[in-house]
Amino acid sequence: MPANTIPFFALLFGWPAVVLSVALTSTGIALGRWRVALAGTLLGSPFLLYLFGTPRIGWLSLVVGALYLGSAQAVARSQRALALAMATPFLLLASFIAWLVLDQ
Repeated sequence: MPANTIPFFALLFGWPAVVLSVALTSTGIALGRWRVALAGTLLGSPFLLYLFGTPRIGWLSLVVGALYLGSAQAVARSQRALALAMATPFLLLASFIAWLVLDQ
């Protein structure tokens, strides 16, 4: 497989799931639907598991994953502000990784 096709597959299968995850979680928080927020957090978990295998930010992905999953729980308890605060680290981490990929 040529080396230049690997980023294409990562872009095709990885980043759309991250974007959809953020969209679903944000929608779930805004509408107060914990199942939608939970679907978003579960959709983002493969991205976090992939990051867990990296040496520099592996431990951070576990913390971000726990917070991201906790955001669905906060929505279920009608604590939207807390849910938004708990989902923000995922958005920041995904943005940072996207910046790293685009900066290569």
